[in-house]
Amino acid sequence: MERSRRQFLALAALTPLAFAVSAAAKANSASCYDPATLSLSLRNRRKALGFVEASTDPARRCGLCAFFESKGGDCGTCQLLIGAPVTASGACNSFAAKAR
Repeated sequence: MERSRRQFLALAALTPLAFAVSAAAKANSASCYDPATLSLSLRNRRKALGFVEASTDPARRCGLCAFFESKGGDCGTCQLLIGAPVTASGACNSFAAKAR
């Protein structure tokens, strides 16, 4: 029984950390735009392009894409999304590296 109590306490101690990480991830996109305000058309276009808020490949993120236009900081717009707001850390299936 002692071991189960230790496991419970360890899990209980980590729970606030999980909430903090989740809130920080949401704040990243929320600092540029509110996803709830996007039109159905834009949400469908994002889905069709496979858009995600956080790229799993740092070399293929919106901030390095030719279609991304920076608005300062981590915020910008995407030409493929008809000028819709995106974060530089996002990604989609239509990535095209900027010309160097």
